[in-house]
Amino acid sequence: MTAGNVKTRRPPRPRPGGLWRWHLWAGLAALAILLASAVSGTVLVYQKELIRLTVTPSAALPSVYGHDDIAIQLHQLATERNGVTLSLKAPNADEPYWTVRHEHALELLDLATLEPYPDDLGALGLLNLLREFHVELLAGSWGQGLLLVCGMLALFLTISGLVLWWPGRRAFRWRWIMPGNYSASRSLQYHRHAGALASPLLLITLLTGSIMLWQKLIVPLLPPVPTSTQVASDFSAQSTEIPAIARDYRLAQTAVPDGWPTYIRSFEEAGVVHTKVRFRLPGEWHLNGRTSVIINNSTGALVISERSDESSATRRLVNQLYPLHSGYGMHFGYRLLILLAGIALAWLAFTGGNHCYTRWQHRRKRRLVSS
Repeated sequence: MTAGNVKTRRPPRPRPGGLWRWHLWAGLAALAILLASAVSGTVLVYQKELIRLTVTPSAALPSVYGHDDIAIQLHQLATERNGVTLSLKAPNADEPYWTVRHEHALELLDLATLEPYPDDLGALGLLNLLREFHVELLAGSWGQGLLLVCGMLALFLTISGLVLWWPGRRAFRWRWIMPGNYSASRSLQYHRHAGALASPLLLITLLTGSIMLWQKLIVPLLPPVPTSTQVASDFSAQSTEIPAIARDYRLAQTAVPDGWPTYIRSFEEAGVVHTKVRFRLPGEWHLNGRTSVIINNSTGALVISERSDESSATRRLVNQLYPLHSGYGMHFGYRLLILLAGIALAWLAFTGGNHCYTRWQHRRKRRLVSS
């Protein structure tokens, strides 16, 4: 073979040193929180199904169940729990039971008897604990702030990881996504290939989650929802024997006649008790709805929010952040993708951390040998 025919191997492209180091340190900083959030979020994708399987296997919404039934049962609940402010979620086809929210616990009530379902396996308590951990790390606003920081770091990791992977994209192999025999020495290959494949799903879940936290902790993306105020004309004629929350529900339902109630709660503000009812409108993506009515128990004044189906396109998009992030109420196929995104995030956190640990071990051995 002549010298002119000798093939010279193209030198490998150098890694972007600065970006690679930023990616490494950002991953280490957010590793534990991302792994824990991914695991808890993955379980919560199918929390309704888990509740149905373990706590309410026989629950079903009656074929005839409407606003009259809700008002009657609100009357019963308020009478039985006199003096206690209520925080409830109304029954619907997917959750055919009353959900009573306490400070750190949930209680599910049978529609026929209004008696609590037994939670013999502790599944309901565990799922509620996982939810609180996922949304605030069991640390209130401090936990939410830490989650926001880690979410933003994860967005950076996703984008920078794509940039680092792109020059070698032709070497992508499906066998590196989920190997049959795991090898710690190849953890970087697993990490790179799985990250590239899952990046679109990760961008959706991480971006929506970060925006929700940003809106809650920093500043809302949009101004407050426009509201209108009206006073119930027959408020003074309402019987004082009817519990306020049941009476006010009727007023709210009249203001949004085509909505189905989701959250119903009473609260005190400036020494006055109010009732807030949230509605889901027909065809709305968000299963919890985004239209609400607040009733002043003393004056009968109603503060009615803008209907979600009359909102601007931008506000409608913002209203869908929660369904897009959690898969709640979305098509089965999309929920499956969100489940895979959670699994992928956990896998990336594990393989990335394992790669860093393996590199540290190798360096440590070299130092010991050289010394």
